[in-house]
Amino acid sequence: MRVENSVPEDLIVDIFAKLPVKSLIRFMCLSKSCYQAISDPQFFRLHLHHSNQSNKQFVLQISGGPLTLQSLSFCHHQLLREPVTLDQPILLLSDWRWEMVGSCNGVLCLTTSPQSMPSLGILNPSIKKLKLVRFPNLEYSLCSSNGLNRSVDGTDISTEIGFGFDSRTSDFKIVIIFREFDSERWRQVQVYSLRKNSWKVLSNVPNSLYDMYDPQVVVNGALYWFVNSVISDCFSILMFDFTEETFKEIEMPDCFDEDLGEYVSLGEVKGKLSLLFLLYLDEDSSAGDSLEMWMMEDSGWVRQFVVNGSQLYGPTCLAMNDEVMLLSTYPNVRRILSCDLKTLEFTDHEVEEHRPCALTYTPSLALLGEEN
Repeated sequence: MRVENSVPEDLIVDIFAKLPVKSLIRFMCLSKSCYQAISDPQFFRLHLHHSNQSNKQFVLQISGGPLTLQSLSFCHHQLLREPVTLDQPILLLSDWRWEMVGSCNGVLCLTTSPQSMPSLGILNPSIKKLKLVRFPNLEYSLCSSNGLNRSVDGTDISTEIGFGFDSRTSDFKIVIIFREFDSERWRQVQVYSLRKNSWKVLSNVPNSLYDMYDPQVVVNGALYWFVNSVISDCFSILMFDFTEETFKEIEMPDCFDEDLGEYVSLGEVKGKLSLLFLLYLDEDSSAGDSLEMWMMEDSGWVRQFVVNGSQLYGPTCLAMNDEVMLLSTYPNVRRILSCDLKTLEFTDHEVEEHRPCALTYTPSLALLGEEN
């Protein structure tokens, strides 16, 4: 990049990396050199690193009608501003009922079921870039009676959709598990590559049968689900590696007792897989008695804290820095709370609306050069 006042290029790039996405989009129009610098894949990674450190947000989906997304920003247990509605591409404002599936590197994966065939979308809300993805072919038709997919042999098929990023090839990927609804047997697993814009069928898939629970979480290029084996009736965590495109089963902590736990949520703590476990010691109580958080270290599961969980109803882990952000489900309402990892005190942010889904979100330049 040539600059007339001879400011070092490295310094300019470092300044750019700390700017918000909207400012960078405007600067791309200044000159050819600015355009090339900001659209460079290496700059995308640098800007994303700074955003993860200083600009992590939540994206909330408002229920009912066309897709409406709002962003929330927090810092040191304080809500920095009121929820901001994100402008979306015109295609998302149709009558299709889009739902968020996952979030990774500033990109959301969406799914919808119009009258003809289910569809997928890869969206960067920061730059309003949407990539529509055709649902993979499994030789099925949409079964309108119960909302499931029906295969050619008449079997009802359910789908589990995951979204993540392959850091080795800098590629966003979608994984879809097709399961028989009654038996949970996996019929097929397919992976979509954004770089190749194509689907492929995986051959190395688990033989076990799983009940799979949301929400899922992406940590360091791998996707994690909380699952229950239909055969052994044991709970565990199922991992999908987006780089190797392989599955692996991870055991729960030794103290885990499914007879006491009524709610489990997966999350990320400083780049590591975490587990939130809400214990119910009183069967007549709707609220929890204690909340445990575990972190996956190199040596295995390590318990981080145990706190009073009486104010929590089905907490979902959203984000971790020096605080744990929780989406706690109350009757007909969801509230956002934070737990300080040092003092173990909770703060209620008094954000109460009907939001069926909330995900962590980092504004980024992903999909900048991608065609719709």
